[in-house]
Amino acid sequence: MPEIRWDIITEERVIIATERSRRPHDFQSADSPAAPTPEYVPNCPFCVGNESMTPPEVDAYREAGTAPDTPGWRVRVVPNKFPALAPDGNLHPREQGIYMLADGVGVHEVIIETPKHNETPPRAAPEQWRLVIQMYGRRLQRLASDERLKTVLIFRNEGKTAGASLEHPHSQLVGLTFTPPLVQRHIEGVQRYYSRHGKHPFEAIIAHELREGVRVVRQTEHFMLYAPFAARAPYELAILPLSPIARLEQMDEATLAEFADLLQDALKRLDALLKNPPYNYMLFNAPSGYEAEFWLHLRIAPRLSIDAGFELGSGVGINITAPEDAAQYLREVAIEPS
Repeated sequence: MPEIRWDIITEERVIIATERSRRPHDFQSADSPAAPTPEYVPNCPFCVGNESMTPPEVDAYREAGTAPDTPGWRVRVVPNKFPALAPDGNLHPREQGIYMLADGVGVHEVIIETPKHNETPPRAAPEQWRLVIQMYGRRLQRLASDERLKTVLIFRNEGKTAGASLEHPHSQLVGLTFTPPLVQRHIEGVQRYYSRHGKHPFEAIIAHELREGVRVVRQTEHFMLYAPFAARAPYELAILPLSPIARLEQMDEATLAEFADLLQDALKRLDALLKNPPYNYMLFNAPSGYEAEFWLHLRIAPRLSIDAGFELGSGVGINITAPEDAAQYLREVAIEPS
């Protein structure tokens, strides 16, 4: 029988369509390159040596003695050339007939993860990938002083199906002057669960998942990688700290490195099992004013199916791979050690 499962926090429903269940080899990625990707592409604005093709950098890890916007960097941050939001404007909403609008004020940055065009997360050296996650924390720390920003979302789009317009490995950061609806529903769900049960839902999830074990892919000293019970997407994964932490920038160096290694491990498993699948991942940091009740988490959503009329019309997802099966496949897949 198919199952209808409830998300423990948002109470949104998803259909686990077990009668349509598909194995890893049934998912063929249209984003897999036909030929090996080179280390340098002359017309790529993110490749080393092409720094003049981007807006001036706002941050970087680079070799001592090298100047901004020149070679010598290892991770580089620039404003998005085509930003969704602008850094300056009027924050006050105004009426337009029956409607309300305001200037699109915010921050939109690109985190260029490596000078090498072909150094994707599964293939990056652990030290390089840790630098990327360190830069996440550094940008979050520096933007925390901007009182206009209520929410800062870091995300990664891999592959054209997932919305990536450039192939060179990169993440993005968007700072918003408001709390977006998805995050607001999560916060409200946490508050609702806490009022009913006297504990944070992630505390209950961690205890239950570690006890059952069927959806856990890997556990480290401070984190759990697992397939959520009500996963909306096939092979969806999440990373949870085992103890409450509101913001990535609050982690010490060793814990941040552990988080980076586990995220890289998750992406390696998906890459090995599904052969370079398109995916999005989203890092959810505490919005301003919600630090006390927020528990940092990261969600990885492979783009292996397309929302059609039912999903768009109902808001109910259909997942054609049971999370328990996905977790087993991902636990057992062979990956190269870092």
